[in-house]
Amino acid sequence: MPYALFVLPTVRDVLDLDLLRRGGPQVVTGQDGLAARVRWVHVLELADAAHLLRGGELVLTTGVALPPEPVLLARYAADLAAAGVSALAVELGRRYVGELPAALVRSAADSGLTLIAFAHEVPFVEITEAVHALIIDAQLEELRASERLHEVFTELSVAGASLDQIVREAAILAGRPVILADLSHRVLACEPGRADPARLLAGFARRSRSLRASGRTAYDEASGWLYTPVGARGEDWGR
Repeated sequence: MPYALFVLPTVRDVLDLDLLRRGGPQVVTGQDGLAARVRWVHVLELADAAHLLRGGELVLTTGVALPPEPVLLARYAADLAAAGVSALAVELGRRYVGELPAALVRSAADSGLTLIAFAHEVPFVEITEAVHALIIDAQLEELRASERLHEVFTELSVAGASLDQIVREAAILAGRPVILADLSHRVLACEPGRADPARLLAGFARRSRSLRASGRTAYDEASGWLYTPVGARGEDWGR
């Protein structure tokens, strides 16, 4: 998954907003997808616009423009899932009364799409404003964190701080243990924080070699490690 300092709201976070609770949201399919991050909210009343999406959207629709044919409804859900949307939320009452069409529900379930039905009307413009405010707040927090990181590490550089000092400050800022290792997976410095140092470093070289880099900075879900290269003048000497 892409890494960002800020944390985007999840589908569950969005549904917990008082505004959305008033709509009586029901998760019809895809309970497991409630942890998906919402990058943006998109009101979409077209049946063939999945190609316009970039992934991570919470799609809102009344269903007024969706096709009546079951096969086309199924394709609609499958296309949204393939586009990587976080969830599809349909307001009942305008096109669908009481429940969503079976073809849409089956396709969403088969595609792994989180499908939500609103029992009551909630103005979509209010939903977009509320959720986008959460997203913008998260982005502002990232900017503040970036400024703080720049200040701290500039001061450390000017002061000629040791590796231990740098790693200690990194751990304080992250609120997590930090390990600095060379390219041979040998530990050069470690700040365990509240973790047990012996457990943290047990088999470190083996675990470090098992990581499969997917970019300069990446998160490995299997180990729970976030790692990034360390270097100077264009040459990496550790991570």
